[in-house]
Formats: sequence, structure tokens, C-alpha cells
Amino acid sequence: MEKNARGYVQESYTALNEAKACLQNALDSVEKGSNRERIEKSLQAVNQALNECGQTANVLEQV
Repeated sequence: MEKNARGYVQESYTALNEAKACLQNALDSVEKGSNRERIEKSLQAVNQALNECGQTANVLEQV
């Protein structure tokens, strides 16, 4: 069966959650300060994308 938009959004949400966990692990193990800042920025961006994707998933579930 072919995925619809909701299926793709849910898949993206799952992938973003995995990316968040990986970045958190990277943050927990980083030693260099400048690298920590870059990872923190990446983590913030993923969190923002996760929030947007979650809102989109909620809207699509209501349709």
C-alpha cells in the first residue's frame, strides 16, 4: 500500500526523534567547546522541526 501525506509526516516525525536522540548523545560526549555550540544549535533546529512536524501530524490526523 502506498503511503499518504500523513504516513510520510509520521515517518519524518520518527526520524526527527531519532536525530534528536543522536544529537543528545553527541552533546553528552563532546569535549571541545566550539563543537558543543554547533551541536546545541543543531539540536535546537531539530527540536523546532520536531515541533512543527508534530503540529502538522496533529492537523493531518484530524482531517
